[in-house]
Amino acid sequence: MLKRAAAGSLEHAVLSVLWDDGGWLPPSSVNERLGSAHTVSYATVTTVLVRLWGKGRVERRKTGRAFAYRVIETREQFVAQRMDQILGVAADRSAALAHFAETLSDDDRAELRRRLARRPKQ
Repeated sequence: MLKRAAAGSLEHAVLSVLWDDGGWLPPSSVNERLGSAHTVSYATVTTVLVRLWGKGRVERRKTGRAFAYRVIETREQFVAQRMDQILGVAADRSAALAHFAETLSDDDRAELRRRLARRPKQ
């Protein structure tokens, strides 16, 4: 029996290929760069790219008869947005945020304090 990949893992793998490249890539190049960790068809990679485009995560432009794709946001912006989405699921956002802060290393907590101190008052 084939083991199914975790939900969203192929999307993340495709995004990683695009982030690593930093430019415009057609589905064939994305598929090649996925390597043996994700042996999927060209059509599957194309479907994932179209879905990411529909979600506003990548932009595309016509190159010959096909499209090429490029990420719109950085890895860090993506992670921050995902963290916000996950916090949005919590019944008590403040408690979830506090629990998260408790898991941070001293260095991460210090960096967070520095960033918050530099943030403009609203």
